[in-house]
Amino acid sequence: MREDPECYPKLHGLVQTAFRDVPIADTPTDTPYDQWLAFEMRNPNLIPQAYMIAKDGDKYVGTSVVWRLKKEPRSLYQGLTGVLREYRGKGIAVALKLKVLDFARKNGFDNIRTFNASTNEGMLSINMKLGFKRDLAWITFEKNLE
Repeated sequence: MREDPECYPKLHGLVQTAFRDVPIADTPTDTPYDQWLAFEMRNPNLIPQAYMIAKDGDKYVGTSVVWRLKKEPRSLYQGLTGVLREYRGKGIAVALKLKVLDFARKNGFDNIRTFNASTNEGMLSINMKLGFKRDLAWITFEKNLE
C-alpha cells in the first residue's frame, strides 16, 4: 500500500481474473470488491508480508496469498496462486510459491497447506515439483433434482 495506493483495486482485479480460470465444479463468479476486501485483506489471519504480487511495470500479473492456520500456529494456508493467462508458462507461479516458501522458512513456520483441483494439471505439477505431498482427498457430490 505504501508503494501503490491503487494496490487493493488492482489486486482485486487480478484475483477475479485469475480465479475465473481455476477449474472448479461451478462456474466461478466474481466477488464484489467490498466482500473480497473483508474476506481477504481484512482477514485477521492474513499475513500481509507474505502476500506475493508479481508485476510487469505497474501491472499486476500474478499473486499468491497466505494465511495463518489459527489451530496450528506454525502452519500456513496458501490460497490462490494465480497468473494472468498471457503471463503463464514463464515460471511466475513457481517464483511466487518459492517466495512464500522462503518467507515461511525465515519466519519459523514448518508447514504449508494448499488445495488443488484434480483437473488443474499445471498447478498440481508445480506443487509436486516444489515438494508438496498429497493428503486426504475430498470428493464433491452433486445430485440434480430436475
